[in-house]
Amino acid sequence: MRSLKKSALIAEAPARMYRLINDIERYPEFVPYCTMARVESRSDSEVVATLGIKRGPLKTEFTTRNLLEADRRILMQFVSGPFRVLEGLWTLTALGDLGCRVELEMRFEFANRLTSALFEPLFEDTASSLVDAFVRRARDERGYGGS
Repeated sequence: MRSLKKSALIAEAPARMYRLINDIERYPEFVPYCTMARVESRSDSEVVATLGIKRGPLKTEFTTRNLLEADRRILMQFVSGPFRVLEGLWTLTALGDLGCRVELEMRFEFANRLTSALFEPLFEDTASSLVDAFVRRARDERGYGGS
């Protein structure tokens, strides 16, 4: 099983970063290796979504249930796909007038051992790039970050 924890500080309000993270339909525009994003259902407290990922030989789709705590947390729970375990937690912590800390913690393991050996390093690297992708997106939309 692989685990990762990544965080960044950004001069944005937690509410803005929460909206970016929760805008799943737009992921293919800026999330590395995301080829497709489809929301299966959405309410104020939960989103069920399917993502497509393609990176080299890794090509997969998976569905998560995201439990929402507006402007603070998004808890991702595995629904379907090639994983035995897929869990994630986005946490947004306000830093007063300075902005916020964006943090992602994930644990995952592919269901098939051969698939695990081949694809877990690729998926880990891809997942590790998510925080940077959202920070870059926020800065690009504000016009002060460049790529």
